[in-house]
Formats: sequence, structure tokens, C-alpha cells
Amino acid sequence: MGVATIYKTASDIIFPSIIRVLEYMMNMKRLSLTVALTAFIAGCAMPPTTPPSVSTGKASTNTVIQDADYLLNLARGAQPIRAAELKTQAAEQLIARGELDRADRILAGIDTSILPPSLQFTVISLRTRQALSNQQGEAALGYLANMPSLSTLPDNQARLSESLYADAYQLNGQSLDEAMILIESTTYVHDEAERQAIHDRIWNALQSTDNQALYEALQRPNNNYNLQGWLELAQAARTVSNIESNTNNIDNWLNLWQAHPAALLMPSNFNTPVAIADLINVSRIGIMLPSTGKLSSAASAIQEGIMTAHYANQSATQPPELIFIDSSYLDTPEQIIQAAQEKGVELVIGPLDKDKVIALSQSALPLPFLALNYANTGAPNLYQFGLSAEDEARDAATQALNNGKRYALVITPETDWGERAAVAFRETFTQLGGTIVAETSFNSSNLSQKVTQLLKTDDSKARARSLRQITGLNFEFEERRRQDADTILMAARPQDARLIKPLLAFYFAADLPIYATSQVYSGQANPRADIDLNGIMFGETPWVLSPPSQNQQTIAAVKNNTGTRFGRLYAMGIDAYNLYPYLSQLRSTPGGRLNGETGQLSVNELNQVNRHLQWAIFEDGIPKLID
Repeated sequence: MGVATIYKTASDIIFPSIIRVLEYMMNMKRLSLTVALTAFIAGCAMPPTTPPSVSTGKASTNTVIQDADYLLNLARGAQPIRAAELKTQAAEQLIARGELDRADRILAGIDTSILPPSLQFTVISLRTRQALSNQQGEAALGYLANMPSLSTLPDNQARLSESLYADAYQLNGQSLDEAMILIESTTYVHDEAERQAIHDRIWNALQSTDNQALYEALQRPNNNYNLQGWLELAQAARTVSNIESNTNNIDNWLNLWQAHPAALLMPSNFNTPVAIADLINVSRIGIMLPSTGKLSSAASAIQEGIMTAHYANQSATQPPELIFIDSSYLDTPEQIIQAAQEKGVELVIGPLDKDKVIALSQSALPLPFLALNYANTGAPNLYQFGLSAEDEARDAATQALNNGKRYALVITPETDWGERAAVAFRETFTQLGGTIVAETSFNSSNLSQKVTQLLKTDDSKARARSLRQITGLNFEFEERRRQDADTILMAARPQDARLIKPLLAFYFAADLPIYATSQVYSGQANPRADIDLNGIMFGETPWVLSPPSQNQQTIAAVKNNTGTRFGRLYAMGIDAYNLYPYLSQLRSTPGGRLNGETGQLSVNELNQVNRHLQWAIFEDGIPKLID
């Protein structure tokens, strides 16, 4: 046998064996292809060749590029799968040295559809990481759409795949999808510390999911045990907790889901309920209200409500003593604090004057105050409670968003309270993910003009006029309103709302749902006058919409104005008295609420009391409660 024949025979036998061994080493040991080739070629004493230098942390950029080029040269003559492996190795080297654009071009040229699952995963995960590092969430999700089925991947790759999905969803603002893929990924995690980190991230994602998306996810019929438990935990945490009876939805969830992974390893960033011992317990309360001036009538009604609630609670073991302090002549925070300290009170309900509340918010308070108005900022020991237009506007914006509305038109009166309502509409709706498409303010003389401007019906007329001039044709034209809004947020008195609603219908906006503040309703049923308000939804106090409570019946026996808008001040006084023991607990319990006469009461991070109203819709001119 000649030398050439012997050499050829050896090549036929040795090289296929080398390739098979290399494949095994690549998959099992993750050795560099260049290192493996060098070792085998040297060991077999094949004809001399110049292998590429192996990259180290101190290697120059030119050396790394030479290594990548060598791999790419090998790929040109290789079979498709082998070529993909070599190109992937080259791209990994370039990525390690920051040659990202070139690496991406190499990866983009690989046809992943012909590759085995493990290699598919490697190529797609590299491209996904590139997109994530460039803050390209949609591109990352596009790459991941081609990821092989998790059942075809080993556990470590399946776990990494879902981690990449979670990062892409997070970057894309899809918090519910992020939570769901993380919940699924816990199947592959056995280390407790890693599982704790995932549970924390799941909880953060669920906390960022809006109410409507969470509700829809809860109703899906095919949710597995793990997913449904997490969704119900998120729902329990944001559903009303009965603070007064000290029951908590989380306790109920734990009783039902004792074996759930989240119950066995609760998120470390989960806020646990505050104990009943944290109630504010005082023996002397100062009632600080003015006896004279423009606020004296309102103060008198509030005091009536406070006294009614106080006498209704005489069954308490040791009801507090009420000390009345006239705030009419107290002008500075120092005078207010001194008056409270001289009376020896441990907590103050009041003052009512907004300027005095603002002054207190800028002072160090030695005892807690439940002010009956709002400052622009919060302060330690200063709780703020009132019947503000902003509260109602915030509740209306939230209600619209919870019902799936995302693009709002805003219409408010040209008044101080109207402007405050407009700001609250705007801030709340946008903060929760909605878009204010347009807004306007009106007075009685320009109402029709402002509605047409808001709906842009004049624009459609102008377009038709222009087209007639251009074409010379006298065609028929159907007037239209703008099409980029799906709801209207409105603050208006009844007399204005009775004009606005027909105007909206006349200008082709009868199909847009309207969410309004309580000012739209006089407080007393008037079906003949309010028939034009049909379809308007509005938030209102339980004092107005619910059957009269015992406290309301007590006041109605001696007062004839409990059913008017002024009558809400009695309700405010009742709530102020019933609220004070729970202020600290509400402040520390996210989602916790106290059922009151003016709404469900919660306390935010600024120590401001927020009212969550009952909702009704006008039908046949009469408000009907919405479940």
C-alpha cells in the first residue's frame, strides 16, 4: 500500500472519530473549539497548521478577532449544524470583547429552524441578551418567540429561557406576563435562596399589575394551582380589609392555601397586617373648630356629627373625654399647639381652616392631629381628612381605569374646585397608565362651544368645507366626532350636567361612558329634572346612596337638612370620630379600609385620608347603585 493510500485511509478513519469526540467534548465539557482542535491535531501528528491563539483576559482585541475569524473560516466548509456551532462560538468571543454589532450580524445569519433544541437555545438566548442590553423589549420577545419548547431543553436551559422571558416582559411593561412566567419557572428551582428571590420578584410584578388585568387573569378557567394561588394572594392584598373588626384577607388566603409555595415561602417584601394593639387609645380628645367666621356653619355640622358618634360609642369601656377648643382666635401653629397642651388633650380633631392646616404641616407637632382639611404635603403626626373634590376626581379616574378605559376626555367648570378636580383627574389617570386625550373647562355662557371643541366636531366640518372647495362638488357630509377617546371624566353641578349630557349626545358622543364626581347629583332624587343625566356614572357617599345608618337617623330626627349636600358635613364629623383610633393601623396596612359614612377610608403615605366612594348610575333620572 502506498504512502498516499495509507494517509488517505488514516484520514478516513481518524477525522470522523475526532469530530465525534469534539462534539462530545463541546457538549459535555464546553471546551473551546480552538483548544480542542489544537490538542487533537498535535496528538495525531497531522501536517503542521497555525492554530489561533486562545483568548485570555489579557489578550489584545486583534487576537480575539483573529480567533473569531478562524472559527468563521472553519464554518464556511462545514455542514450546516457544525457551521452554526462554529459561528456561535465566534459570536460569543466577539461579545466577550464588546464587538456587539459584528456578533449580532453573525447570529442573525444562523438559521435556527434546522438546529437541535440545545443549540437553538444558545443562539436565541445570545440574541435576546443583546436586545435586552439595548433596552429593546419588543425585539427580545420577538427572538424568544422562536425558542424551542421547554420540554426539549434540560432544566438549566429551560430556567434560563423563562428568566429571559421575564426580563423581556419587565422591560416591555407587561407585569402580569412577567409574573406568570416567573411562577412557571419556579418548577425548575430547588435552591431556597433562589426561590425566595423569584417569589420576591413575582410579588413585585403582581403589585404592578392593574386591577382589571388581575381580575381577568383570575377568571381564566385553565389556571393551575400554583398560578391561581398567586393571583388570589395579589387580589387579597388589594381587596378591602375590614380594619374595624381586625379581620384581614391575607389571613383568609393563608387558611385556604396552606400548601401553596407562596404560603410556604412568603415574599420577603410582603407587608403583614398590623395588630389590633396598634390602635390609638386616648383619654382626652380636643375638638378644635371655629365658633365664628365663614366656617362656623360647617363647623357646627361637623361637631354635631362628632357628638352623635361619641354618644353612640358610650358602650366602650372607657370612652374618651371631649374637650372643645375654639380655633377662631388661634392664628399660628404655636398658638394651636399651646392651646391643645394647656387643655391636656392627647389627640386633636381639627382645625378646619385650610391655611391653618398648611401651617401645621410645616411645624413639628408634639401630639397627633386629625385635621379636617388638606395641605399640599404630609407631615409626621398630622393626619388630613376632608370632603375634597380631588378625592372624588381620583376615585372617578380609578373607576374608569378599572373598567378598562384608557383614553379620556376631561371636562370641568371654570372654578377653583373645577381646576382642582381637573388636576386630580389628570394626575391619577396618567399615573395609573391612562392617557388624557384632551381637556376643557367651561362656564354657562360657552358650554356648547367648549363641548364641540373637546369633541373636534368642528374639524370634520372644516375638512368637508375644504374638500368641497378643492373638488367643486356639492356632496353630502356626515359630521363626526373625534375617535381617539373611550371615556369622559366630568366634574359639573346638576344644572350644568343636565345641559352637557344632551350636548354630548347631539355631537355624536352618546356612546362614550361618563364618570363624574358627586357634584353631578343634588343629593335628593329628582327624576323629572335628572332624566337627561341617564347613563352618567358617579361616585357618592354611603350617607347619600345607602339606607340611613343609625347615626344618620339620630341626626335626621333633629335636623331637616341631612339629605342635602350640606348634610355630608354631619357624615364627615361621624367619620372623623370613628376614624381616629385606626389612623396608625390604616397608615401601616396597604389595602386596609374602614367603612364610613363618607366612603371607605384609607390612609396614604402622606397621612392623608382617601375616600373610596360608592358608585351609581342614573336610570330613569334616579341613581341606581352599581355593584
